[in-house]
Amino acid sequence: MNNELKTMLESIIQEALKPIKEEMQTIKGEVQTIKGEVQTIKGEVQTLKGDMQTIKDEVQTLKGDMQTIKGEAQTIKSQVNENTQLLKAVIQRQEETDAKLDAISTDVHKLHGEINYIKEEMSDIKTTVDFTYQKTTKNELEIFKLKQN
Repeated sequence: MNNELKTMLESIIQEALKPIKEEMQTIKGEVQTIKGEVQTIKGEVQTLKGDMQTIKDEVQTLKGDMQTIKGEAQTIKSQVNENTQLLKAVIQRQEETDAKLDAISTDVHKLHGEINYIKEEMSDIKTTVDFTYQKTTKNELEIFKLKQN
């Protein structure tokens, strides 16, 4: 009976363990699925790490480019300042030249007026000289006539 009891106990234990074994198989399957998912996640993390390194490299490149641009901007700024100073000097000289030109223009207008006055005076003198010439000629003719008589 011992054997029979043993067999019976084994059979009962086998029956009682059957759902546990099935549950263990299910758990093993789920663990395998989880392991696969973990491997997938690890691969994705590695991809993300690579992407992050690429982004870091690009940021470093951009930083270098920004430094170059800043240097060029500083050079341009210096040139603009120099050009501004030159332009201010040119404007000041132009204003001085304009003032001198205005003074010369005023002098020319004044001289033009004086020349017109002199022309009028010359015309008056010419008329007076013509008159005097005519008068002198008549007087000489009269004197000649008187001398002949």
